[in-house]
Amino acid sequence: MRTIVLSSSLIAFSIACGYAKLVLFPYLFFVELFTVAVFVSGMLAGPGWGLWIGATARLLFSLANPYGPPHPWVLVAQVAAAAIVGALGGLTGAPLLLAEESAPAFRARAVVLGALGLAATLIYDGLTNAAQAVAFRSLELSIALGIVPAIQHAASNIVLFALLGTFALPWLRKHPVVARLAR
Repeated sequence: MRTIVLSSSLIAFSIACGYAKLVLFPYLFFVELFTVAVFVSGMLAGPGWGLWIGATARLLFSLANPYGPPHPWVLVAQVAAAAIVGALGGLTGAPLLLAEESAPAFRARAVVLGALGLAATLIYDGLTNAAQAVAFRSLELSIALGIVPAIQHAASNIVLFALLGTFALPWLRKHPVVARLAR
């Protein structure tokens, strides 16, 4: 029962972070908090639940998007990519959450989290751009129109993962779920 409540809370948290983007970064279209929220949720819940949290949060967020739902192929790609990001967070959660606390470890963790942010963004943008290419029958156009936003999205997620992830980890270590991981 605890895991269901935890996952429901993390789904709501991820969706709230998705909507927070509209308030915090209204003019920076490819700067968003949703991906890092799903990743951190996976860290706390584990890979299986992280997959569930990512997929469910993205499905709900995309269908209730104030700009309207995406093309069905793009929706499938968004849900699959968010599920992968949640599972990635779950797979890397224990090593990151249980790592030692020291200045060199802090810096190393920021680099690792930045790299994971880049990987998560490449997965997300790669799948959604491929889905757009299929939906609109133009790979060249999809790549041409997606390259600049993908670069901005990757750069911002590297920074967000490195900063938010690094500063959130000491706080997340206090969560009872992490105590169970340590056993």
